Amino acid sequence: MTKHCLKSVCQVLAPVFIALMTALSLNLAPAWALDSGWADTEGGRMRLVVDPTPRDDGTIGGYLDIALDPGWKTYWRDPGSAGIPPTLDFSQSQGIAFEEMNYPAPVRVDDGYAIWAGYTQPVQLPLTFRRTGSAGAKIHALAFIGICEKICVPFQAELVVDLPENLIGQDPVKPQVDQAFARLPEAAGADFSIEETRLDLSINQLTVSAKLPAFRPSGVAAELFVAGPQGFAFSPPKLIREHDGLAEWTVRVEPPSGVGANSEAVPLDFVVKIGQRAIEQTVSVGGSAAN
Repeated sequence: MTKHCLKSVCQVLAPVFIALMTALSLNLAPAWALDSGWADTEGGRMRLVVDPTPRDDGTIGGYLDIALDPGWKTYWRDPGSAGIPPTLDFSQSQGIAFEEMNYPAPVRVDDGYAIWAGYTQPVQLPLTFRRTGSAGAKIHALAFIGICEKICVPFQAELVVDLPENLIGQDPVKPQVDQAFARLPEAAGADFSIEETRLDLSINQLTVSAKLPAFRPSGVAAELFVAGPQGFAFSPPKLIREHDGLAEWTVRVEPPSGVGANSEAVPLDFVVKIGQRAIEQTVSVGGSAAN
């Protein structure tokens, strides 16, 4: 009798169990690949994560996810005289165009051999793409970064993400991509901005002044990071004064061959960081002219 009852219960519950598990699997499994999977090396790993849903401007976002083991570091876009800036080659991608890679505000790293700009914690570098057709697309990236502990290790990986032709269901990585973009420096504003730049190529020196926010942590000095077109090299900025809400730095510049006082202005990217707040601003700088 008991055996017969148990058999009857199983016959009734089995279809219910199968239906429940099927429903759960449909809800939990994404309809497409949202990341490339991890590529590993000594000291860290990296992957490509993409939100395939178009944003209001028609672009789609993603990020290069760099995970670092404790004690390991990686480089900013301009690491200084020694270092490997992150590079991504998307030339093998299909149905998609790469537009831009952005960077969170870096930190100044002194490894005993050199002082450079980079990251000492895991970091996500936001990426912007645009579809070039209505069919499915493939993002194919050749990524190359440097990660360092006591020595630096070149790290190259092939990262591939397939994007669907039609988007179905919810995208579980959208919050992660949104957070990566939210961590970027803010745009310059009325209370926090680059005020003046002067480039004197007779002594290869750049002078930069910035307006600092009225509300800022006491005892914390403002930091400046500079990046420019290929061929420019910048030494670590020296803070020469901070008074009445203004900070001023000098930066040793090594311009590429052929760039002089009469050359056209070049766009330089500045990041000013104080405490947890940072701005990013691009300024065209030329010769010895003030901007």
